[in-house]
Amino acid sequence: MKNFKRMLSAIFILTCGVLTIGSNVNAQTEKMESVLTKEEKSEGILEFQTKGQYLQEGQTIIVNAGKGKVNVGGKTTAQQIVDEVKIAVIVEQYNNGSWSQVYTWREAAYNTVFVSTSKTLEVPRGYYYRARGIHSANTDVGNSFTNGIWMG
Repeated sequence: MKNFKRMLSAIFILTCGVLTIGSNVNAQTEKMESVLTKEEKSEGILEFQTKGQYLQEGQTIIVNAGKGKVNVGGKTTAQQIVDEVKIAVIVEQYNNGSWSQVYTWREAAYNTVFVSTSKTLEVPRGYYYRARGIHSANTDVGNSFTNGIWMG
């Protein structure tokens, strides 16, 4: 009877662990999708970054600048001075249920802790747009993205 209780306890603990892992994966998947908004501005912060040795923070932003233009940018911050800090900014358009890349550019800085970049871009009206950032500091890499903003 004692062994049966131990085995039952072990099965219960394993089942709870499997269910918890499954719900965490789903929560991350849900958070990775952009919300389509009518907001003028959206910011994205680096999330789900495993504790890295070099990368501290990443951020992207997209702002409706009016008349078919968006201001888009991002920044990457390292935890200390590193050989190379980089950001790649990707602007995506939402069309027929999926996101497609419409602009991309990169910026790098050397022997520092910080890099940033921004641009004003013309985009066709009548679509949602978001910004994604790929942030790196030496060998650490992470992603950020904004919600979609409407460009009517």
